[in-house]
Amino acid sequence: MDEHDYYGIPIWMMKDYLTQLGGREGAENVMEGAGWRAQLRKADLKHIGSLTIGGTTVIFSGEESTLATLFDQLHWKTLRAGG
Repeated sequence: MDEHDYYGIPIWMMKDYLTQLGGREGAENVMEGAGWRAQLRKADLKHIGSLTIGGTTVIFSGEESTLATLFDQLHWKTLRAGG
């Protein structure tokens, strides 16, 4: 299992990104694709000075090679929120 925090990206946006990468929503806040599964939840708030940033924590499971490909594709979508 791999756990990643994506700050500045709300759950609804992460679901959209994962859908674009071949996923579909199973149970609430669970996305499933060919060879992978992702459980989504709100990330703990991050405080930088007076700024507070929210985001999404995703716990990925699946085949290592499949996840590597997924992470590579997801990286480009999450470089900037809305991307």
